Amino acid sequence: MNEEMNWKTVLTKLENDKKIVLVVIINQTGSAPNSPGAKMFVMPTDVIGTVGGGISEYNLLTRARKMLADGVDEVETEHMEHSETAEDSRSGMICSGAQTFALVPLQKKDITVVHDVIRAHEEVQPGKLTITKTGLSFDFGNILGEDNLYSEKEDIWSYQENIGVQERLFIIGGGHVSLALSKIMVTLGFHITVFDDRNDLPTMKNNIHAHSKEIIKYDQIANLIPEGKNIYVTIMTFGHASDELVLERLISRNYKYLGMMASISKAKQVLGNLENKGISRKMLDKVYSPIGMKIKSITPEEIAISIAAEIVLVKNAKN
Repeated sequence: MNEEMNWKTVLTKLENDKKIVLVVIINQTGSAPNSPGAKMFVMPTDVIGTVGGGISEYNLLTRARKMLADGVDEVETEHMEHSETAEDSRSGMICSGAQTFALVPLQKKDITVVHDVIRAHEEVQPGKLTITKTGLSFDFGNILGEDNLYSEKEDIWSYQENIGVQERLFIIGGGHVSLALSKIMVTLGFHITVFDDRNDLPTMKNNIHAHSKEIIKYDQIANLIPEGKNIYVTIMTFGHASDELVLERLISRNYKYLGMMASISKAKQVLGNLENKGISRKMLDKVYSPIGMKIKSITPEEIAISIAAEIVLVKNAKN
C-alpha cells in the first residue's frame, strides 16, 4: 500500500473516532533502515506502513501502543543509536547509524490536515507537512528546496517534508506492458498517466491503476508532459514508427528518465534514424533503450518488473 492509500485509511479511522499514533523518522545520520519521512500508523490492534528496522520498529510499535492505552495526546520523540558500542539510546541493531523518531497522536482534530495531505497527493498539488511538538500542520504551495528538513535548537525541533511533489510516470502506449507497469509503479508511490492514440483498447479500459488515461495524437505529446527532475517517461507504443515519432518530440526535453521499449536491433534503428535527422549522439545517449534491467524478462509482467527496477535505480541514484 502506498502513502496516499495509507493516509486515506487513516482518514477513515479518524472519522470513526479511532485514535492513532503516527510514528515517523524525522532525522537520520549514517547507515540506518529506511529514511526520513518513512511512516508507520499505529492502532491498538493494527498497523499501517513501516519505519523498518526489525527490533527498533517493534520497540516503537510497543511504545506507540502504550501511548494509546495511556491516552497520551502530546507528541513524543525517540532517539536510537544503531550500534553495539552506543552507551545511550541503543536500539539493538548494528548498522552504525542513528535515527530520531516522532510519535504523534492523531485525533479528530487532525482530520483537516489529513484531508489536505490526501488532496496534495491526489491532485499532485505541492504542499509542506510540518511536525513539531505541538502536532501536525500543512501549507499548500509552500515547499522546501529538498525532500525534507529537520532542524533543532535547544529544546525546539521541527520536521518538514514536501507532499504532492511525487515522482510522475508518463507511459506512452496503453498495451499489456503498460498495464503491468502501472500496477507496479503505483505501489511505489508514482503518479501514473497513460497515453495512447487508439480508442476502445481493452488494456486501457482495464487499467484501474493509472491516475489518468488519455487518448491523444502522438505528434502533440511534447505539449502534454511537463519537464522536471521528478518526471519519468516510458515509450511503448504500438509500433516503431510511432515510437520514433514520440522520441523525436521528447528527446530534447529535460526528464529524470526517458526510456523506449525495444529490441536491440529496433533501438539501434530508431536511434540511428534520429541521428540521421541531426539529433546529436550526446542527446541520444541519454535514452534508456532497450528499456529495463537485464533479467531475461519475457512476459509483460516480467518486462514491467525490469523497467520498474531501472526507474527505481535512476530515482535513488540521487541518494
